[in-house]
Amino acid sequence: MTARLITDDRIHDLIDAYGAEPGAWPEDEAAAASARIAEAPDVFADSLAAARLLDLSLNSLLDAEPGANLSSRILATAPTAISTRRSLFTWLGDIVMPQGARWPAGAVLASLLVGISAGPAVADLTSGPVESEADEVVYAALGFADTDTWVEETDQ
Repeated sequence: MTARLITDDRIHDLIDAYGAEPGAWPEDEAAAASARIAEAPDVFADSLAAARLLDLSLNSLLDAEPGANLSSRILATAPTAISTRRSLFTWLGDIVMPQGARWPAGAVLASLLVGISAGPAVADLTSGPVESEADEVVYAALGFADTDTWVEETDQ
């Protein structure tokens, strides 16, 4: 913006919104506003004086230290640190469930699936002779079948 394109009302708005220092104003308007203020300082003297007074007041507030009473009240209501000492059950739980609660559920599901698929094959061992070669392979893989008989039958 040039000095001709910025209005006096806009400069007053900038002073009210951002304070008396042109460095705090928007970059695209700061140069034009500074040039206009230099041309007519009397027009903006009152606004700049009020803004400087407000800037000084606000800057003094930022440097204020909190009182000891406030600090002690904040520290009194702060949560206490969690003890780093762990119980035996916590330690065992970390060993048994290293991935949290998801891991045992996956292990239970896997063992259930193995039990469902291998259970009927093992149960047939007590019911009588093996009916098919595929069943005998399953029995051999599980360690329940006589593998010599199976090898002899397959070689024929």
